[in-house]
Amino acid sequence: MRRRPSTLLVALLSLSALTAACGLKQEQYDALKQQQQNGGTTGDAGAGGSGGAQTSGGATSGVSGIGGTATSGTTGVLSGTSGSAGSGGSSATSGTSGATGGTSGGATSGSTGPTSGKCSTLGQNVPGVTPTQIRIGVHAPQTGTGAPFPPSFEQAVPLYWKDPAHKVCGRQVVIDFQDDKYTPQTARDVCGPMSRRDFIVVGAAGTDQIQSCATMPDIAGKGVPYLSAGVTTNGLTGLNHYFAFTLTYAQQASLVLRNAQQQKLGLKKWAVVTSNTNNFKDAREAMESTLKAAHIAFDDIQVDATNDSGIQGRAANTGTKIATGGYDTVFVDTSPGYFLYMSGTASKQGFSGTYTGPGVTMTEVTVAQLVCAGTGGLVKANFLAPYPGIDHATPDFKKAANNSYDDIYWSIWGLSQSLFDALNAADTLTRPGFISGLSHATLANGVYPKSAFSPSNHFGGTAAWSQRMNCNEREPNANQNGAWDTVGTAPLVK
Repeated sequence: MRRRPSTLLVALLSLSALTAACGLKQEQYDALKQQQQNGGTTGDAGAGGSGGAQTSGGATSGVSGIGGTATSGTTGVLSGTSGSAGSGGSSATSGTSGATGGTSGGATSGSTGPTSGKCSTLGQNVPGVTPTQIRIGVHAPQTGTGAPFPPSFEQAVPLYWKDPAHKVCGRQVVIDFQDDKYTPQTARDVCGPMSRRDFIVVGAAGTDQIQSCATMPDIAGKGVPYLSAGVTTNGLTGLNHYFAFTLTYAQQASLVLRNAQQQKLGLKKWAVVTSNTNNFKDAREAMESTLKAAHIAFDDIQVDATNDSGIQGRAANTGTKIATGGYDTVFVDTSPGYFLYMSGTASKQGFSGTYTGPGVTMTEVTVAQLVCAGTGGLVKANFLAPYPGIDHATPDFKKAANNSYDDIYWSIWGLSQSLFDALNAADTLTRPGFISGLSHATLANGVYPKSAFSPSNHFGGTAAWSQRMNCNEREPNANQNGAWDTVGTAPLVK
């Protein structure tokens, strides 16, 4: 399985790498090399969806049919949102593929079923719940300024849910995926309709996008359950409807230092490179406080990772600071695209230190492939991640994937395990029942470390894995060097 150049390179190099698949084609590698040599910049170019063209205007949307249901969504559309399941539990939702102007879907009718018990809707018309389905809304960047999810994302989504054992209350779980284009405004544009037609909403990636959706009136004001990986705490602390499965960036600060000590990274002088928005302030302050307590010198370098004509120049300037600042370790919590340009410049100017930082983004294989290519394979990086690398893939996962997979398959498998546990923790199949149940739950998860919630703490992360970049290795099904090796046999526990 190979990626389209438009899907991987154009949008990925626009700003940030978020997801990964099978490796770079030769023309992608050549384009990357040429772009870095020429010092060119990339714009907010959209990438072609599966079966259709995509422009930078409008959000790509789609409903992924899971477990053999006859749901088809809009993929690669120019505008519009996908249709939703009709009332009465129909699993035959239809959309358009590669068309201009998607279909608009209304609220999904819920089951009136039994009025008591864990699997009951209490006679309510619950959005996203029918007698046969539970619909989950998921948003993440597939086009635009964020690194797009490659085709493997769309293929990976149904993998876990195909198993009949993974039905919830006898209902098939169906994923309603929407492209948020890595912008807060587009994230709100897609999250609003999802809040009305899906049972819960999940932010798969993008700190600013997650924060924007979780706090918008359509979700926060109406008590729509919202789940994500741990990112920022800005505006999210104390929200009854919000849950973070994994450690936030700020919570990982002490683990980043512990990992650096265990891996014998440099401890003389650090650079702390973070995006300069409020959503990264807690991570920056937590890391700098941790370094102060350890009596480690550091410089605070806040960067503008906004995608515009100056992104590559700004990142290159930061790379020069890194190369000339006398740092042995660089903490990075910004877009992977900024990291790509920054590390390339720093490497060319002789930087030989190590990059480190928190998960959730950097340890995708695409990041390794592009950074390794851009630095001539000389870069050293050791980041935390909410799950182990693909070198820890389990037999049940490999069997389900028929031994054809990448790290996106692996991460989505882990996310699906967490969602399955969360759905089964619900007191009832109502939104208040879901929130109440999850507020008292400890989730075993599987690929991800366990999550432990309480009514007063909805940030449930407990641990993080260490992963080391390897520019001399290829991941399964890849044709380009660049991989992440899991460090150790157990995660670092908070």
